[in-house]
Amino acid sequence: MLERAEVVRSQMGKLHNPASGATLMSPAALQEGIASLSRGVYFREASLSMMLSILTESAAQMSGVERVSIWALTNSQSELTCLDLYEQASGQHSKGASIDAGGYPVYFRALQAGTAITADDAYLHPLTAEFASDYLPRHKVTAMLDTPIHIRGELQGVLCLEQVASRQPWTAAHQLFAQAVANLVTLALVEYEAEEARRAAKEASDRLRAVFDASRDALFLADRDSGEILDVNRQAEALVGRTRNELLGRHQGSLHPAEFQKSMLGEFRQMFDGRQSRALASQVQHSDGRKLPVEITAEVADLSDGRRLALSIFRPV
Repeated sequence: MLERAEVVRSQMGKLHNPASGATLMSPAALQEGIASLSRGVYFREASLSMMLSILTESAAQMSGVERVSIWALTNSQSELTCLDLYEQASGQHSKGASIDAGGYPVYFRALQAGTAITADDAYLHPLTAEFASDYLPRHKVTAMLDTPIHIRGELQGVLCLEQVASRQPWTAAHQLFAQAVANLVTLALVEYEAEEARRAAKEASDRLRAVFDASRDALFLADRDSGEILDVNRQAEALVGRTRNELLGRHQGSLHPAEFQKSMLGEFRQMFDGRQSRALASQVQHSDGRKLPVEITAEVADLSDGRRLALSIFRPV
């Protein structure tokens, strides 16, 4: 983890273009900043928190803005929670601050409408004036450029660029730069969401495999329509004397002696179609030639993609 962090910070160092004081960078410098950030060579090396800190810090230094922060809509979209704030003067990151919709209804309605807020004077702009009594003076913010963050068309948060103490008009280049950074935040959040889904799926698969293998019965999972064996547990391997790799892809009918295969296919069809509720008596063919008597029950599951799976339970008798 430390090695990965050093790689990412090295990449971040290459992206930075420190600005002096609170002077906003020129349109040409902003365009170069967008190109550098968009190359995103560090995206797959960083955790979400590191990615967000890279984006806020890089955006602040590339644009010359004193404060850059990323906020997420939480609590049923009634609150903004800060995921990362970078302040150039101190060079520090922070997070966890929150803004409640009840105190700033006009601002939240603007975000919900998908409006990018460009306030050259945050005290006078109608969409940011609500912050004049507390937020603006507390942080000495003079101008705000807030860009909504959307994922799959839904508002998920906001990227904030804030000038402090002095004030300069935002240009079209600054708005384009902010939108580019907001797009990268969206990409980071989507990648994090996908990775979490992959991790959860793997954990679920591991748990299912543990339960599958812990069964005292021999379990054969097959495609309902083709009869192809998709998975087996350890007890199934032991029952027929074949490894999982040897069984995968074979037709489930091949588990039985030749003289049983035709009749078993008909019996299975009736069982899978719900016309056969009792357990089936049959035999399985062991790899050493033995024919072992078994009792078979089965369940069918319909998947969302249209496939039907059959789980057959073989119990030696």
